[in-house]
Amino acid sequence: MKTKLLLLAVVSTFAVGAQATSCGPDWNFNTPCNDANMAAAKLAAEISASKPVGIVSGVLEVAGISRNANNSNLVDPGFAKTSRPCPPFCIQPTEPFAPAAVETVTELDVIHAARDSAGGDASILVVDARTPGWVAKGTIPHSVNVPFTKLNSKALAKDPMAVVDILTGTFGVVDMDGVLNYDNA
Repeated sequence: MKTKLLLLAVVSTFAVGAQATSCGPDWNFNTPCNDANMAAAKLAAEISASKPVGIVSGVLEVAGISRNANNSNLVDPGFAKTSRPCPPFCIQPTEPFAPAAVETVTELDVIHAARDSAGGDASILVVDARTPGWVAKGTIPHSVNVPFTKLNSKALAKDPMAVVDILTGTFGVVDMDGVLNYDNA
């Protein structure tokens, strides 16, 4: 059974859907639009609105993410910064290396994995790579926290075996005299 290991640097709230711009500023779903792309956008928005998924504060809560249509709405100050250096504050693009030795994931893949893990899918492990201060503000249900600060180049330069310690201590990997056995991980 394939286990997916998903690393999260930052969890952000977002809405899945489409915004209409090419039919004019007053366009809405009740106004006809001849643009085929806008018809597809309407359909995509209706489908996504029927199945919202997401990550919420609290533990083991079932909830969804939906767009707040209030243009005066303010974001929680803890999540208000919209432009931050990337990396580390981003989910990396899919398959950035050729050939792809490591499976990478999109933000939507992360949300689906969190949903599936919460639903009991034992083949998925969500790793939350945020620091303890960030985790204290809100957890990701069913995730394992391994702060990215333990895996960055400065930390690994000080202690190259830190990765092995994390793999054996957190994920069930067995160190067999320098050979790592992932059979029961």
